[in-house]
Order: sequence, then C-alpha cells, then structure tokens
Amino acid sequence: MKIIESIKEMREYSRQVKQIGKTIGLIDTEGDLHDGHMSLVKVAKENVDAVVLSICHTVDYFDSSIEKYEAQLKVYEQDFKEKEIEICKLNNVDVLFLPPMNDLYLDIPPLNVSIPVIDQLIIDRPYFPPVNMKFMLGAKELYNIILPDVSILGQKDVHQIVVLKYLIKQSSLPIKVIIAPIVRDSNGVAFSSHNRDLTKDDYNNLISLNETLQEVSAWPAYPSIQRIKMYINECITRNNGTVNCIDICCAETLEELNSIDRKFVIVVNVRFGDVDELYDNIIIEPR
Repeated sequence: MKIIESIKEMREYSRQVKQIGKTIGLIDTEGDLHDGHMSLVKVAKENVDAVVLSICHTVDYFDSSIEKYEAQLKVYEQDFKEKEIEICKLNNVDVLFLPPMNDLYLDIPPLNVSIPVIDQLIIDRPYFPPVNMKFMLGAKELYNIILPDVSILGQKDVHQIVVLKYLIKQSSLPIKVIIAPIVRDSNGVAFSSHNRDLTKDDYNNLISLNETLQEVSAWPAYPSIQRIKMYINECITRNNGTVNCIDICCAETLEELNSIDRKFVIVVNVRFGDVDELYDNIIIEPR
C-alpha cells in the first residue's frame, strides 16, 4: 500500500494511473476507520483498478482555531494513525491519502454551484452531520486532486450522498457514484466509531433502533408522517433512548414530505446513555 501525504504527489499518482488506462475509486473518510468503511473498500475493489482512501479530518477542526486543529492532529498522530494504516493494509487499500487540511483548503476558488438543499440541511436539521459549503469545497478539491472515476459512498451518510450527487452533476464531473448499503453487526446495529463507547446495556438498547426501522418498513400501509415519527419515538424511549431528531423525506432530494407519496428515507439521530449522535436510516419504497 502506498501512503501519500502530499497533494502534489497524489496528483502525480492519479495522472500515472490514468495514463495507463486504469480506473480510480475514491473513499473519502474522516478517519476513525471501522468495518463500515472497509465494506466500502470491498465494493470499490469490485469496480475499479486502484482504490484511494482519504482521511480528511472534520471541517469542524479546520473552522475552529489553528491551535485546536493542530492539537487534534497531534492526538490523531499519536493514537490513531498507525492503527488506520494497518487497517487499510489488511483490507488491500491501494493508496492511503492523508492531506493536511490547511493545504487542502489553501487557495481554493469559490464554489459556483447552487445547491438549495444545503441551506435546509443547515437551518432546519441541526441534529444531522454538517453539510455546508466548506464540506463542499473540500469534496470538490478532493475530486480535482484524485480524479476518481467512481466515488463510493455509504448509505449511512445519506445527507452527504444527496449533496455530493448534486455537486457532481452541477459541476459536470465525470464521476460515477456507487452507494453501498449500511453494514451492520450480527444484532443489526450499524457500525459506528461511537459504538465502542456504549455500555453493554446501552448497546443492547440500541439494537431496538434498527428493529424499529425494519418493523416500520414492513407495514402494509403507512399512516401520517407524524404518526410514524411518534411510533419510532415511543419505541426508542421505551428502550431508554432519547431521540434527537427523526427526519422523513424524499430519498432523492431530502425534501421534507407531507405525505408518503414517493420513495422515502427515515433518518434517525438518537442518544443512548452517554453516547450521542448515533445515526441510522432506512430507505423505503411505498406500496
């Protein structure tokens, strides 16, 4: 496996791969790798010649002070970097790309792409992962550096999927998007770096989240959206969880729905015990 930490070197690698007619697949992550990320690697290996996995630390670090970003980076270097490298090697990643965030955002031109869904995600859905113009700028810059033929995204990050598909389409980028299903453990819990912080009891209670979503998906008919949300909230609360937010919207655009009249996605953000920001979702075709 090749480890690249320079944008210039990454550009040169991509140029050489393209020159010999090979294809590149990109898996963009924020690190803290787990089996969910590695499932994307498996999908990528089936579809492209060279798999590039990037670790770009969260834009929250970059938006705050340089001192905070550098402190977070030092923690990563000490506690996580070698582990991440080993995981990538074991899963046959071809290139691990570790760009410095300040280099990634240096001298990036303004993004002339109109994506109306972003404002709605930021203003109306504060409990969901940040999807803002800084995120968009970083994503487009990665695409320009790596020149992927395929971008492999996980269904768990459904908000990012919708926004990145908008970006690719409106920027006329020749990139195919492959969406990999959510990977779950034997109890149906979606893999997340947060799971390791759960107590045994909280983990057992979290199992109810996917069970509830699966139960709703099997209903022969769907009541009002408000009733669906109430039912999910009742199930989570009964299992000692706290619901931060339940979103029911169009699976293609994330437009909030007033009724179930098209393919939709239920996205849930919950808390169990001391662990917050536990996400899951399910995409459902109406009957």
